[in-house]
Amino acid sequence: MKNVRKSLKYLKISKIFVERFLVFSFIFLFIFACKEDKALSNHKKETIRQEVKTWQDGFGLTHVIDIDSIWKKPVRYYVSNKNCDSTALKFYLGVYKPTDEPETERLLNLVTTKNDSLRPFYRWILDKTIIIQDGALGEYTGTPARMYAEKFPKEFFEYMDSDMSGKKYSDWCSSIGYSGFYNSENFDEPEMVKTKLIKVMSENCADCNERDEKRIIKFANDCFSNQ
Repeated sequence: MKNVRKSLKYLKISKIFVERFLVFSFIFLFIFACKEDKALSNHKKETIRQEVKTWQDGFGLTHVIDIDSIWKKPVRYYVSNKNCDSTALKFYLGVYKPTDEPETERLLNLVTTKNDSLRPFYRWILDKTIIIQDGALGEYTGTPARMYAEKFPKEFFEYMDSDMSGKKYSDWCSSIGYSGFYNSENFDEPEMVKTKLIKVMSENCADCNERDEKRIIKFANDCFSNQ
């Protein structure tokens, strides 16, 4: 009887030991799994950061909306606007990279919005897309760039003048000359296209002076004279 009690006692101790071993093993595996998930998550985040850094290289962004500024206003001014386009915000954050797809076309066409508060933000997006464009993406920038210049000629020239190097102006002219033809226009008739561009810009520039008119003509020539 004494031996039986002794055996039961050892059995009980062994059971407790096994239970504790299983508990500690589970805790160890859980902690290890969490660390592994965290490491993978950090690796994924770092990969995303590197991808964003690659295609937005040169944009001068911190992705802090109170630090980054666009056209003399902090980015917060634009992204806190209830009417700000969600894809535009994703572009700024580097989450959405423009490519040859309908969503990019829609995004770039926002540059002609009547919303004066948001238009500089959308113009910045078009400008940055022009900078990073390749052959395929270049098919999407010319038309919105031309439409913006036609609809807001004074604003367009003010924006061009913000870059004293002239590179911005050259880039926009090249984009318009490459893909700024409307569907109804003939690529082989650049003189007709220039005439139309000059006419539309002049009509939308009611307070233009003689100097402005000369700039419009020069702009049309710079866009389409080499076709």
